Amino acid sequence: MKRYITFLLTLCALGLTTACEESYLDEVPLDRFSPENLLVNEAGYDAAVVSLYEGARQEHSIASNNFEYMTVGTDQSQWGRNDSRGNKDYSLLNSNLEATIIYWDWAFKQMIVRANLILDNIDDPSLKIADAARANIKGQALFFRAYTYNFLANVYGGVPIVKERIVEPKFDFVRSSRVEVLEFVAQDLEAASALLAMEVPDGRIPRAAAFHLLSEVYISLGMEKKDNSYYDKSIAAATKVISKEAGDYQLMTQRFGKASGRPGDVFSDIFADGQINKSSGNKEVMWAWQFENFTPGGYSTATLANISIRYWGPEYDKIQSPNGSANLPSDSLGRGIGVNSPTNYIKYDIWKFDPSDIRNSAYNIRRTYYYNNAADKEYFGKPILTKRGADGQLYTTKSDGTPTKFVLDTLRQYYPYIRKIEGTPMGNNNLSGNSVKDFSRMRVAETYLLRAEAHFRKGNKTLAAADLNVVRARAKAKLIAAADVTEDFILDERSRELVVEEPRLRTLIRMGRLVDRVRKYNSVPSVPNGPSSGSTIQDFNRYWPIPQKVIDANTGAGFEQNPGYR
Repeated sequence: MKRYITFLLTLCALGLTTACEESYLDEVPLDRFSPENLLVNEAGYDAAVVSLYEGARQEHSIASNNFEYMTVGTDQSQWGRNDSRGNKDYSLLNSNLEATIIYWDWAFKQMIVRANLILDNIDDPSLKIADAARANIKGQALFFRAYTYNFLANVYGGVPIVKERIVEPKFDFVRSSRVEVLEFVAQDLEAASALLAMEVPDGRIPRAAAFHLLSEVYISLGMEKKDNSYYDKSIAAATKVISKEAGDYQLMTQRFGKASGRPGDVFSDIFADGQINKSSGNKEVMWAWQFENFTPGGYSTATLANISIRYWGPEYDKIQSPNGSANLPSDSLGRGIGVNSPTNYIKYDIWKFDPSDIRNSAYNIRRTYYYNNAADKEYFGKPILTKRGADGQLYTTKSDGTPTKFVLDTLRQYYPYIRKIEGTPMGNNNLSGNSVKDFSRMRVAETYLLRAEAHFRKGNKTLAAADLNVVRARAKAKLIAAADVTEDFILDERSRELVVEEPRLRTLIRMGRLVDRVRKYNSVPSVPNGPSSGSTIQDFNRYWPIPQKVIDANTGAGFEQNPGYR
């Protein structure tokens, strides 16, 4: 593991290198890692590939341990503080906002640089790399370059396409259109899907993942170009995954693994600690970010661990018993700080269609909390009871139903939360809010939802309903008819199935639904007359702004800002 970490620290510093004519600057540095002495054999290239996995996983936490901008400020969650940050006030989303810069730099300075470094010479016939290994290395680099450009297209719209390693300063980048970026993504994925291996170690990208992402990208192209043939391509790509033509992956329909020996259901088994990867019997997850200890490409510091608990978990440890004893952060609940506070849409609305849906069960959503401070012998182990006061606020009550003086903060401290986040705390430190649980990024249930969306956009609601019903049948939810299929229903089903896993911001931007969905489901202010995402979002917020520093530095060519931003 140490050699991987050492390499990663070095590779992060490579960035852009300047070409010079002086011969002494062309020396091959043999005493340290560099492209010249590292990328000479399979081991060196694989180390470079590991850096891509490490970079990809950073997407989870690069906006800090507090902000998770790929979900907060959407229809699914709001910033869990009574202030204007976290896109609770969309007027603060501007070209100098740190988040817009962080994600741009992550894409261009880490992911694309690393992918192009690998692709620069991987086809050199003089390299002594076996054909299968060479193909798989190239396939992984192409996948991550495509993944990153799809990220950019679904956050910023059109961006510059950098196809090769840049070895000298460049100040004349030109934005390609969103369609051009998506076409480039599709080309990379088409190539990757022919190169990637079907059976891979845990955490590595299999061929099925390329087809899965291709299915999404073809939908985007079909919408942009108003060309139904792309929906046919999307359906074909998804079918390669569903039919197992691209690898042995499937929707899990029966309980499995160690978790099956305790109360739960098949859905909770998919996300059980230690059961995210295929080696544990989970054939549904095609790709998971690796956070477990001693995993090549996995976390190496606390800030790079899985911080889903911090993001999505409530501050239940701030709740006091009627006797004034505060709860304690414990076991797999960890320590949440309530910054991704679920909207009522997630907590209640999406479950009204069928409350018996197992994704709404107590094994998958925690709605009951208990007093867990053993110092309070009267209430230890008892459920937290509540009552609404005459002032409209929620109070805890005593065992006899008498209200206490303790108000429950339903924005930060007390709300139903998605149990996918539960996992072993990093270093067994319950206070950290971090875990070493791997994180599902792509799984077959979403492949069905993508194919359903492609059928719907092509106009075949019957086949769309059939794919949605495969997912719903697994959830023991009532099945739907073709007439029930709408774009909003598909978005709702994605929420029921993929909440926490899905980068919701990118889905809504991809489907052109960010603005209206935020207005509909995230307009209630957390304080009277305060801001909310839905009341402040403007039509031009359908894309994020290009960082102003990028525009200012591009002195050799015009670089247009997205409309509406200054």
